[in-house]
Amino acid sequence: MTAVEDPAVGTPLRRNREFRLLWVGQALSDFGSAMAGLALPLVLLAAGYGPAEAGLIGTVILVVGLVVRVPSGYLADRYDSRALMLLSDLARLAVVVVATAWLLAGRLPLWVALIVVVVSAVAVEAFRPAQNKVVRRVVPADQLGHAVSLNQARMYGASIAAPAVAGVLIAVSPWIPFAANALTFAVSAWCVFLLARSPAPASAPVREKFWPEVMAGWRYVVRDRFLRMSSVYFALLNLVFSALSYAVILGAAGQPGGAAAVGVAMSTAALAGLAGSLVVPYAARRLSLRAVLMVGPVLATALLVVAWSGGGTIPFAAAFSALCLLTPLIGAVLATIMAKAVPEEIYGRVTAASGFAAQILQPLGPLAAGVVLAHLSFAATAGLFAVCLGALALLTLLVPTH
Repeated sequence: MTAVEDPAVGTPLRRNREFRLLWVGQALSDFGSAMAGLALPLVLLAAGYGPAEAGLIGTVILVVGLVVRVPSGYLADRYDSRALMLLSDLARLAVVVVATAWLLAGRLPLWVALIVVVVSAVAVEAFRPAQNKVVRRVVPADQLGHAVSLNQARMYGASIAAPAVAGVLIAVSPWIPFAANALTFAVSAWCVFLLARSPAPASAPVREKFWPEVMAGWRYVVRDRFLRMSSVYFALLNLVFSALSYAVILGAAGQPGGAAAVGVAMSTAALAGLAGSLVVPYAARRLSLRAVLMVGPVLATALLVVAWSGGGTIPFAAAFSALCLLTPLIGAVLATIMAKAVPEEIYGRVTAASGFAAQILQPLGPLAAGVVLAHLSFAATAGLFAVCLGALALLTLLVPTH
């Protein structure tokens, strides 16, 4: 295979072979991963493990992801992106095949499940910055925002369709969702294999010592005022977003209509996220950066004030949906700015460092939601979230417009 040339400006993404291969492969693997992500704790519960052991899976995924995120950015800058993506897909394929075989033979042990999620989490983190570099290489600069929005849309689409499919497949046999996931990883690996190789650098890059190289992304983020302030903004936004999602689940479950209200709220939020991803190219052209950062928190604040004043569950859930609608736009705008501004040689490390900073507080969200609801009423909780999101909207005034 020959090295891919610079992407042709003006060629639509639907005719961009490299982007199509990436998108199709990842759309399938996102779908398969979403199915397996739901099926794994259910399989453990059916095997006799308690909720604590099943919940451990989610914690391990979050912790491992944060630990390996920054080193993964270093690997993406140091080694061939296509090779890293292929290795990541093959590693996930191998562990999911092992899980499938174990389920075919009988009960899935907890230690096997932990190995599966650890290897998968490491592979996901290694894949992500490598994929970002490939997208930057094969997509023209004026289409990066559209490419990011399509990538976000495929993830939201998977989150909408996969749980229902997984439920049907588990009812037939517990191993089937994992076998389907293995098939999606095989297709994704084949799509990555078909990608053209990255062009060789004109000259060998100058290598620093290992630790300074790993930390180069952090140094860039700290020195760049826009990235520094936007990382703070995203860290707080993700914390509030995570807490609000669990507040909707825990709080709405105690209201009239309980489980049905939760189901409707989460489905509506997922649909809002998909819609937000699809309108990114159009909204980004019509809104300033500060407006993009501010509109989601402002709209959610207004809806939460209605909930606090006695509006009940619907405006509370609508506030969460409003953030789901607008968060893809915020993420796509930031990703596009970084893709255009960050030097190629440290792009993987910068995106990894920025992503780590943005998600460092997110695991605290579910715990915070539980603590708040244990001490405040549902209406008072809405008021507290309104204050937090209002403060976050004011914080956007400190983010430079780059």
